Amino acid sequence: MIRRVAGTLTVALVLGASVINAGYTLPMRVNRKWAWENSWFAFSVLGEALVPTLITLATVPGLWSIYSGVPVLTLAKMAFFGLLWGICMVLFGLALPLVGLAISFAVSLGTSAACGSLLPLMMNNPQRLSSPTGVLIISGLAVVSAGVGLCGLAGRQRELLQAEHQSQRSRQFWRGFVYTLLSGILGSMLNVGLASGGQIQMLAQQNGASQAMMSNAVWVPCLWAGFLPGVVYCVYLMNKNGTAEKLIHSARWYYWLMAALMGLLWFGSVVAYSLATVKLGELGPVIGWPLFMSCVVIVSMFNGVITGEWSNTGRRPIALMAAGIGCLILAIAMLSYAAR
Repeated sequence: MIRRVAGTLTVALVLGASVINAGYTLPMRVNRKWAWENSWFAFSVLGEALVPTLITLATVPGLWSIYSGVPVLTLAKMAFFGLLWGICMVLFGLALPLVGLAISFAVSLGTSAACGSLLPLMMNNPQRLSSPTGVLIISGLAVVSAGVGLCGLAGRQRELLQAEHQSQRSRQFWRGFVYTLLSGILGSMLNVGLASGGQIQMLAQQNGASQAMMSNAVWVPCLWAGFLPGVVYCVYLMNKNGTAEKLIHSARWYYWLMAALMGLLWFGSVVAYSLATVKLGELGPVIGWPLFMSCVVIVSMFNGVITGEWSNTGRRPIALMAAGIGCLILAIAMLSYAAR
């Protein structure tokens, strides 16, 4: 009974993390006089690097000494996974104007859910693939894929119905779709990085970090490599679009604060997810990641409905979206049962 209650609370923690993650970009809307690349540059520097580092320093005693006790190859591997995740963020940004928010979130995060779950399982527990738990996890991932496909189809039909120049958007669609697929594959590398950081977690706990915060030490090597692609891409866009001067001359005092708030919300969701993976046990990154990603897709779709993104599209796209979300909810139930 106690185990079931703990499992329910852990799943609730994942759900809470997904709600925060789905809304972390909202503070960008306050920075009205900045171009997208200005806000994303500030978020990359503050939200992906500085804020997580400050939180980790405050919650993990002797942080830098921990890394000195970790093999250089392990740290390099963590940085490499983080760099791939950083490229994912750039690809996701490129896909948004080409295929729309709905498809970008559904395809990218759904692909990330599947890859981010299977890779740690294959790397760390390949023998579990044939066990009843492994079969249930793989079945849940198949349902995730079905849900993602339906959400993507719904988003595609919505875009076609709302587009003024459908032929042009059709030519752009497949390029954006490839971006979202690559983004999802590379985005899962952040979870692979967490799954590979067991030694860092152990050393952090030995140094006095709590079980809730010991995973923070894993993120720093990943994020310090991961924020670089975003910075490079935003600098390129600012030079190309002539928006570099807006970063200083058009900024209000609270613009940078909004970028830091984005980082606080985003990393807060990551910390909550990390704690959930610890509580889920040995298969935490395997089960927690698809739960996390599926919930983010659901919340993002719900936010899209509230903001009118699905208005004037007819019944069919909405019915497909509802079916896709139903599949994702079923997958959450299956993966939650596997976590018991």
